[in-house]
Amino acid sequence: MNYLSYPRIHFSGTFQSSPSTINNTPNNYNPLIYPTPNELEKVELYWNPRGDGNFGLMEDCVVTQVDYADGTSATTSSEDPIIGQPVKAIFKPSFPLQSAMVDLDPMQQNVSEIWAMTLQIGGDDANLTGNVPNIAFNGIWGQCQGPNAPRSSASGSAVFQVQMTDVAQTGSSSNSPFLEHYEKNPTQFLSVNINTNGHNNSPPNYAFNTGTFNAMQDAGVTSSVLNKITPMQSFFQNTDSNNNPINPGNIPTEVFVKYMLQQYLSVEEYNANIDTILKVTVLPYSRITPYDFTFGMITGTVGPSSSNAPSRFVPSRVLVPQKGSIAYYAPFTIDKTGVITLNLGNSLPTKTPGNDIYAEKLGTLWLVAFPNGDISTQNAQKLVQIPYEGKDFYAKSAGFFTKKLDNNWSETPLGILSDTTNTILLAEDKNGNYLRADQFVYRMNPGFPTTKDFPRGKTNTIQIYALKFGQPVDDGTEISLTMKTEREAERYTKNTLGTSGTKGIKNLSIPQDALKFPNTATTKNGVATFDISCIPPGNPRDYVDGQVYFLDYNFVNDPVAVKDINDIVSVLVYDLKVPEKATDILGKFGRLYKIMGFLTDEKKIEQIDMRNMIKTLLEKPMTDLVHMPVTRDLSAAARDKIVAWVDTLNQS
Repeated sequence: MNYLSYPRIHFSGTFQSSPSTINNTPNNYNPLIYPTPNELEKVELYWNPRGDGNFGLMEDCVVTQVDYADGTSATTSSEDPIIGQPVKAIFKPSFPLQSAMVDLDPMQQNVSEIWAMTLQIGGDDANLTGNVPNIAFNGIWGQCQGPNAPRSSASGSAVFQVQMTDVAQTGSSSNSPFLEHYEKNPTQFLSVNINTNGHNNSPPNYAFNTGTFNAMQDAGVTSSVLNKITPMQSFFQNTDSNNNPINPGNIPTEVFVKYMLQQYLSVEEYNANIDTILKVTVLPYSRITPYDFTFGMITGTVGPSSSNAPSRFVPSRVLVPQKGSIAYYAPFTIDKTGVITLNLGNSLPTKTPGNDIYAEKLGTLWLVAFPNGDISTQNAQKLVQIPYEGKDFYAKSAGFFTKKLDNNWSETPLGILSDTTNTILLAEDKNGNYLRADQFVYRMNPGFPTTKDFPRGKTNTIQIYALKFGQPVDDGTEISLTMKTEREAERYTKNTLGTSGTKGIKNLSIPQDALKFPNTATTKNGVATFDISCIPPGNPRDYVDGQVYFLDYNFVNDPVAVKDINDIVSVLVYDLKVPEKATDILGKFGRLYKIMGFLTDEKKIEQIDMRNMIKTLLEKPMTDLVHMPVTRDLSAAARDKIVAWVDTLNQS
């Protein structure tokens, strides 16, 4: 069972992702470039330098449709009261975030993860609530393809797929057939599929240059105040191809501008001048997406799951893009009765960011079959037209298409044909082959044992699911696992939507022998298991701890011809040696993360209350939102060094 099963709910609304971007470039880890929080003349700010790391669902994120096992659906609250009820991430006690958005590494930002989310489906009186294990996005692509599409990751979309655990029901079913089902059939697991797109990462900007300084003075800002904020004329967001600052003095976000002004000015000076400074320096702004800055569109589906289901992968069949296609991967299943459930939620292009499907380019779409495995327009047998038009296709049903098919297509490759352009947009592998790693993001610490409570030790296991027309391949099928070379790794990450444009990427994937694994494994019950281990990689990337490795996988015989380039395994192996002092490690966190700014004052963090609070946070499990390593950059060795430092101070 999974989200493609019944009963399932679809939801849509707005999400927020507000990561700090000070840590987006390896250059900012260099203490010579970024020595203190306020010396920012050489620091690359990127688009959200004071981001708090929040990933959250807004109040308009609600249940839009329920699909039941008998083939019927509810779209109004009179049919099922769960319609219109919230789908939300629950705030944690005494913490300002719903959940955290965390990159793996500044040199691999293409597997951003949601950490420590508790998801609630339904209102406070009647709902299903459970924990969402940390999950990275997959299936990222440039979904927005219209003529005015933003030339940035704002045009991208991606999928988060995970099994929600520890599911509990609150209240009665409230006459909701959906909740009633789980009241009668309680489960600890639900399958969650989330699509995000249209994220607005283009900030409002404020210009601090000679012209605006003159204008501020004309508006009544005194010379003494202007002299104090003169360093802001050197701040910049990005660098050009020659590493020269672009538009010095153009500073992103009102939040960051206010923060810096508070550092330079007294309370009285700030209060007297803030309105004038913001009014004079603000630049004209137009949204690049329909959403406010740091917000975007979210749709998703939740269905049943079970204890033996993969945690982050749904066994299914999949349609893959054909050469020149403007569509993307689409998973589907066909049940024993011949009903196809096709998820196009991250598959069809949009003209503008959001749910504006690009109908002019797509034309009329048909689900087709390819008898005998010949993937061609001549061999395409039309089965049923796909009615995708209208904004409700994404917003109401999360892009789902369900239909009972005639005949048996359980071992025949299927596809999608544009009747208007007579092109095949998507097609299944001619042999029905499909494979993907369940967990595909790992953090590993050499020298530390791997346990249930600490899964980031020196060993781990990669499970790769291998399917043929949605069923496990024969036992003994050989699967390969290979490491990208230094050149391949750099080329890959620099060309991803997540990491492209990042400066300072170098020396990836070396030394290659620091991550050890067998080159092949054979399947059992459709799963190939690879045991991986690590030794200290040293510090080949200078100021960024450890090393990142990228692992490709495929069938040894009969490899999948078209495979998502992002269907790889990313592994961060931390170093075991920690040359920095504990206070230097903490100070780096204070520089790089808004929420940890209190760590930059060495005298302050040595105070008894402060240092013991830090120790308490570090000793919490990583699944806890307030655990400091959720910021990604802290190795187990560094954690232990900080804890030992606190213990030494407490004993003195």
